[in-house]
Amino acid sequence: MTVATQLIGNWLRARSICHGLPAPVPDRGGWRLDTARPGELRRHVFGAPCDGLRELGATVEMPQVFLKLCGSGAELLALLPPRWRLDEPRYVMVAGDWPAAVALAPGYTLRLTRAGAVTTVRIMSADGAVAATGHAAEWAGVFVYDRIETAPAHRRRGLGAGVMHALRQARLDRAAVEILVATKAGQALYRSLGWDTISDYSTAFVAV
Repeated sequence: MTVATQLIGNWLRARSICHGLPAPVPDRGGWRLDTARPGELRRHVFGAPCDGLRELGATVEMPQVFLKLCGSGAELLALLPPRWRLDEPRYVMVAGDWPAAVALAPGYTLRLTRAGAVTTVRIMSADGAVAATGHAAEWAGVFVYDRIETAPAHRRRGLGAGVMHALRQARLDRAAVEILVATKAGQALYRSLGWDTISDYSTAFVAV
């Protein structure tokens, strides 16, 4: 499924705010994000196959530049020379009808902080350890969930769902599109919370 270029731009802008990165820039029919972080110089994100994506694939030869497509890995590789490799698949998901929130498991407490447009939730265990975390940010009608993580020793206790519900309640715009990118494992959690997959999300890179 094609994902609208403007939705991608607003989603990437919200994600950039969440990560303290520069705003995305329109580029060749998609968006360029100059991350300049260890292991990643920049990324280009496209809502559908296009000539701009094909041109980038033909000209980029250095590692640490990632090409991302709202589409399958096969669709992405079909546009690129053989030097490109696929990363693990991910999925673009949007919120549907959420089930009611449930109380945290005994012994856990939830802490929510807000810094500008960024909301952070931490769930703490009885011994003061961080058991689960998550972040979210809003921009132009988009509310993006990011880095939802549960420590291995605290999994299967509903903490990830607790983080998600707490972030959701912190939204300022109740009509905002709620969006995230999930791994294969995370996709199952978000489905249980009423989320729908709207597109595969594939990433290609040049091997070192």
